[in-house]
Amino acid sequence: MKRTPDTMSDAIALSSPSGKMSKAARKRANERLRQALFGDGLPMPTCQQETDRERLLRQAAELRALAGRGMCPHRYIREAQRLETEAKVTDCDLKITDCDLRFGSKP
Repeated sequence: MKRTPDTMSDAIALSSPSGKMSKAARKRANERLRQALFGDGLPMPTCQQETDRERLLRQAAELRALAGRGMCPHRYIREAQRLETEAKVTDCDLKITDCDLRFGSKP
Protein backbone atom coordinates (compact mmCIF):
# COMPACT_ATOMS: atom_id res chain seq x y z
CA MET A 1 0.00 0.00 0.00
CA LYS A 2 1.28 3.41 -0.90
CA ARG A 3 0.60 6.28 1.47
CA THR A 4 -1.13 9.12 -0.27
CA PRO A 5 -2.22 12.48 1.11
CA ASP A 6 -5.83 11.30 0.90
CA THR A 7 -5.30 8.20 3.03
CA MET A 8 -3.11 10.05 5.52
CA SER A 9 -5.62 12.87 5.98
CA ASP A 10 -8.43 10.35 6.41
CA ALA A 11 -6.42 8.40 8.98
CA ILE A 12 -5.56 11.54 10.91
CA ALA A 13 -9.14 12.79 10.85
CA LEU A 14 -10.50 9.42 12.00
CA SER A 15 -7.99 9.04 14.82
CA SER A 16 -8.18 12.60 16.09
CA PRO A 17 -10.00 12.69 19.43
CA SER A 18 -11.20 16.26 18.92
CA GLY A 19 -11.97 15.91 15.22
CA LYS A 20 -15.64 16.14 14.41
CA MET A 21 -17.02 14.38 11.37
CA SER A 22 -20.52 13.68 10.26
CA LYS A 23 -21.61 10.04 10.21
CA ALA A 24 -21.74 10.05 6.43
CA ALA A 25 -18.24 11.57 6.12
CA ARG A 26 -16.85 9.07 8.65
CA LYS A 27 -18.46 6.20 6.75
CA ARG A 28 -16.97 7.37 3.43
CA ALA A 29 -13.54 7.90 5.00
CA ASN A 30 -13.61 4.43 6.57
CA GLU A 31 -14.53 2.90 3.22
CA ARG A 32 -11.71 4.78 1.42
CA LEU A 33 -9.19 3.63 4.03
CA ARG A 34 -10.46 0.04 3.93
CA GLN A 35 -10.12 -0.01 0.14
CA ALA A 36 -6.64 1.59 0.26
CA LEU A 37 -5.36 -0.75 2.98
CA PHE A 38 -6.97 -4.07 2.11
CA GLY A 39 -8.23 -3.79 -1.46
CA ASP A 40 -10.58 -6.68 -2.15
CA GLY A 41 -9.86 -8.29 1.21
CA LEU A 42 -7.25 -10.28 3.01
CA PRO A 43 -6.15 -13.63 1.60
CA MET A 44 -7.42 -16.73 3.33
CA PRO A 45 -4.94 -18.32 5.75
CA THR A 46 -2.79 -20.95 4.09
CA CYS A 47 -1.80 -22.83 7.24
CA GLN A 48 -4.07 -25.51 8.63
CA GLN A 49 -6.38 -24.19 11.36
CA GLU A 50 -6.94 -26.18 14.51
CA THR A 51 -10.25 -28.00 14.88
CA ASP A 52 -12.77 -27.19 17.60
CA ARG A 53 -11.72 -30.35 19.47
CA GLU A 54 -8.03 -29.38 19.36
CA ARG A 55 -8.85 -25.84 20.49
CA LEU A 56 -10.93 -27.08 23.42
CA LEU A 57 -8.23 -29.53 24.52
CA ARG A 58 -5.54 -26.83 24.24
CA GLN A 59 -7.60 -24.45 26.38
CA ALA A 60 -8.18 -27.21 28.94
CA ALA A 61 -4.44 -27.92 29.11
CA GLU A 62 -3.71 -24.22 29.62
CA LEU A 63 -6.26 -24.03 32.44
CA ARG A 64 -4.81 -27.14 34.10
CA ALA A 65 -1.32 -25.62 33.88
CA LEU A 66 -2.57 -22.41 35.51
CA ALA A 67 -4.34 -24.40 38.23
CA GLY A 68 -1.15 -26.36 38.79
CA ARG A 69 0.69 -23.10 39.46
CA GLY A 70 -1.93 -22.09 42.04
CA MET A 71 -4.21 -19.77 40.05
CA CYS A 72 -7.87 -20.44 40.99
CA PRO A 73 -7.22 -24.20 41.18
CA HIS A 74 -10.79 -25.34 41.81
CA ARG A 75 -12.38 -23.07 39.23
CA TYR A 76 -9.81 -23.76 36.50
CA ILE A 77 -9.87 -27.53 37.01
CA ARG A 78 -13.67 -27.51 36.86
CA GLU A 79 -13.58 -25.43 33.64
CA ALA A 80 -10.90 -27.72 32.16
CA GLN A 81 -13.10 -30.75 32.86
CA ARG A 82 -16.03 -29.01 31.18
CA LEU A 83 -13.92 -28.21 28.11
CA GLU A 84 -12.61 -31.78 27.90
CA THR A 85 -16.16 -33.14 28.12
CA GLU A 86 -17.25 -30.73 25.39
CA ALA A 87 -14.31 -31.89 23.25
CA LYS A 88 -15.41 -35.53 23.67
CA VAL A 89 -18.98 -34.63 22.72
CA THR A 90 -17.72 -32.68 19.69
CA ASP A 91 -15.59 -35.66 18.67
CA CYS A 92 -18.56 -38.04 19.06
CA ASP A 93 -20.81 -35.71 17.05
CA LEU A 94 -18.29 -35.71 14.21
CA LYS A 95 -18.04 -39.49 14.19
CA ILE A 96 -21.81 -39.90 14.16
CA THR A 97 -22.20 -37.36 11.36
CA ASP A 98 -19.47 -39.06 9.29
CA CYS A 99 -21.10 -42.44 9.83
CA ASP A 100 -24.52 -41.09 8.90
CA LEU A 101 -23.15 -39.55 5.72
CA ARG A 102 -21.39 -42.77 4.70
CA PHE A 103 -24.48 -44.92 5.15
CA GLY A 104 -26.88 -42.41 3.61
CA SER A 105 -29.09 -41.83 6.66
CA LYS A 106 -30.25 -38.34 7.44
CA PRO A 107 -29.08 -36.77 10.71
